[in-house]
Amino acid sequence: MKRSFVILPIFVCTLLFASCRSQRPAPVLNTEALAPAVSVVDKGVYRIKAGDKLLVRNLNWSSELFPDPGQAAGNVGAGFEAVVRIDGNISLPEIGSIPVAGRTRQAVADTLSTLYRDLRNPLFEVTVTSLRVKVLGSVNNQGVVVLDNDFLTLGEILARSGGIRYTEASNIIQIIRTEGTQQQVIEYDFQDLGNPLIMNQNIYDNDIVYVPPSRGSVRSIKYQRALVLVQPVIAALNLTLIVINFIRLSPRP
Repeated sequence: MKRSFVILPIFVCTLLFASCRSQRPAPVLNTEALAPAVSVVDKGVYRIKAGDKLLVRNLNWSSELFPDPGQAAGNVGAGFEAVVRIDGNISLPEIGSIPVAGRTRQAVADTLSTLYRDLRNPLFEVTVTSLRVKVLGSVNNQGVVVLDNDFLTLGEILARSGGIRYTEASNIIQIIRTEGTQQQVIEYDFQDLGNPLIMNQNIYDNDIVYVPPSRGSVRSIKYQRALVLVQPVIAALNLTLIVINFIRLSPRP
């Protein structure tokens, strides 16, 4: 009997302790209003210009442009490629030359659906395949990022370039944008990259995203280049000293 009185409190305490351990603090959600960034620029929908490369696809048929009775509808083909000439026109089968410069992709697609209305259920999609953004500086993959839309966000551009090399980068990131004869430089501090408004900054065709290297990394690169140039000289001097010592130490006849 006494033993049961001893076991019962221990059992209750064990249950209470286990329940306390299983209860975890609820996550706290902090919501704050973000002040709009002054430098966020919306250039609007992209308008086609001379030199652009277009990909025209009829989404309702599997052929490049026209319906193929032997194919099932719903499969999208590779599409029909066209280059916008200097006069702002492109040439397409049967309808010939049509003006596209200064118009949006959707406007051109709607025009094609009207011009090819004899096709059964025409549904055209026009893609500009020549939109590019340059990514330079302290990123893992420098080079050109192809835009598969009118624009990508800064976060998407950095992700496609492999991210920032923070060990070599300075504390800023720049967006260099050219408008006609004027150039605009938008600069952010790394500490502000956590702001969604900045990471969702739109990056457009012909923009340059530049992550300047730090002074220390530049000095290190200069030192490495200088060392590469000096190494052959040092090797030649060492070889000369070895030859001289060998001559001095060799027994004379």
